Amino acid sequence: MKKIFIILMLLGLAAMPLQAENMPGLSLGSQAPDFEAVSYKGNSVKLSTLYKNGPVVLIFYRGGWCHFCNLQLQDYQQHWSEFEQMGVPVIALSVDTQDNAAATVKQKDLSFEVLSNPGAEVLEAYNAVYHVPDDLAELYKAKHGIDLEAASGRTDHVIAVPATYVIDSSGKIVFVHTDIDYKNRKTAEEILDVLRGIPDSKI
Repeated sequence: MKKIFIILMLLGLAAMPLQAENMPGLSLGSQAPDFEAVSYKGNSVKLSTLYKNGPVVLIFYRGGWCHFCNLQLQDYQQHWSEFEQMGVPVIALSVDTQDNAAATVKQKDLSFEVLSNPGAEVLEAYNAVYHVPDDLAELYKAKHGIDLEAASGRTDHVIAVPATYVIDSSGKIVFVHTDIDYKNRKTAEEILDVLRGIPDSKI
């Protein structure tokens, strides 16, 4: 039974958190930590500069190599015109290098901002750090062609816990969804419904 469990864990491509006893993410109603990160274009993007004009959607994704992440990003792209009409910026962040973030934008034809944070400082601030075990990282590469070290430039195999935040114009977290199960994501339409209930969104 133990052997079967280990095999299922590997086949499921599960990543273990650095501190498994702590649930990932930040609390609803708490202040969103401000940060500054490099965009795929090379310019600096500061969170507080964005939310001073109204709500912001912040997405943490595992990397451009992640199928479920790409499905989520493409879903938001399909609804991009609605976010634009509401005046709500969408920013997606991972530990991918700037070049790899740019490749994701190009391959998926994304219109919103994609940020590179290979240092993982933003992940740490949002309690969104996952550490993929070395043996699982090797399996990613050998069986699926996913090279985590090439994606981020890191050798410790740190990636983000998938999460979606809505942050209002005061910097407060008014919606949060984060899940250790990386297949569970909030759709763009669900987030648009959240935004429609925020007074400082433009409808």
